[in-house]
Amino acid sequence: MIPIFSTGISKYKLESINNGELRNYVVKNSNVNKAKDIKDILQNSLFTELNKVIEQKMNDHYHEIYNDRYKVELSEAWSNYGNDDIITMPHIHPTTFLSAVYYPQAEDGEIVFVNPMTGLLSKQHIDMIDQHSPYTSECYSVATRRCDLIIFSSMLMHLVRCPKQSNRVSIAYNGVIND
Repeated sequence: MIPIFSTGISKYKLESINNGELRNYVVKNSNVNKAKDIKDILQNSLFTELNKVIEQKMNDHYHEIYNDRYKVELSEAWSNYGNDDIITMPHIHPTTFLSAVYYPQAEDGEIVFVNPMTGLLSKQHIDMIDQHSPYTSECYSVATRRCDLIIFSSMLMHLVRCPKQSNRVSIAYNGVIND
């Protein structure tokens, strides 16, 4: 079997980040179910170290799939606290190339990616599948825990699942390609 038309995600564990300060900032400046300020985190000195690491990991992801002639540059960043309605609905980030989410605090929950080729799955029946595979899955879930960084294509439909009373903290990023 030859896998064609694949998309990849990258998952890293970032152990050297000061998660306590980041968590406190996000909780203090919580914007649950409200419009997000997409520039503050990119300009705030508290996030400088994290932003550098995120941008480097996004470039690692890009270079593994494509080439090293171009670079990913962070264009937007925002924080999420708890079970925000905005992120629990399926969505994409149409104005950027790569997206990333870092979790300074997460004990529960997952990010779910929706198969962009669902038309190919339309005629399959549950009794045809003994075990889901990349060829038969409608979605792919990644459990998210403290220090996790997930990087993916901005055009990959995704959503978050976590308990209603979750104290989950995430910092989301979008990146564009520069030459």
